[in-house]
Amino acid sequence: MIRPQSLALALALVAACGHAPPRALPAPAPRYLLYLHAKIVEEQGRHATDPAFGPYEYDAILDSLRAAGFVVLSEQRPPQANSDTFATHVVRRVDSLLAAGVPPQAITVVGFSKGGWIAILASARLRNPAVSFVFMGACGPWAFERPDLHVTGRLLSLYERSDSLGVSCAPLFARRGPRSEAREIALDLGLGHGTFFVPRAAWLGPVVEWAGGRGAEVRGDGSRRVTPPARVGP
Repeated sequence: MIRPQSLALALALVAACGHAPPRALPAPAPRYLLYLHAKIVEEQGRHATDPAFGPYEYDAILDSLRAAGFVVLSEQRPPQANSDTFATHVVRRVDSLLAAGVPPQAITVVGFSKGGWIAILASARLRNPAVSFVFMGACGPWAFERPDLHVTGRLLSLYERSDSLGVSCAPLFARRGPRSEAREIALDLGLGHGTFFVPRAAWLGPVVEWAGGRGAEVRGDGSRRVTPPARVGP
């Protein structure tokens, strides 16, 4: 056991040598992630199951994102929720975080399927190039045939090659807003739209990297190149 006198002497010696006792590092600033679920949760509730793709593990997805260190915000939309109306709601939630002093670099909106379409609409309305977005299985004619949509932000698209419901967002990204960054990852799991029904590492990893301020690119061999995290705050 260290006696008080010995501890005082040790601190005095440290001070005499010109070195202050080590200080605890400040806690990292929190990062916020808004997750927008697929339409099946509107229709069946939190424990939805698709006959072809199996259970939609809504709560497990949220738990996985929280475990990665994010403050996760997610709402179960009511049946037949209007996409335009809910996109406006998402914009207001992001604006409220910004008004509270959260840096835009610390905010990510992630949406899958209909949730991804809502995220696309929110991105085009926010027009903030510093806010991050992830669109998963979200692109199709409904987005490509809207020339008025100019998605803006740090934009990441994830889609499964075997999925006929959500395809590459390249046509949408071609008309993205000024100062926007866009990347895309094509997955080859052969699971169709169900790829994003559960928190699989194949898509969860890139989402966590992107929302954490890092970027991931898929090379020809399937490996990813990760860029350093973006700084949050002053």
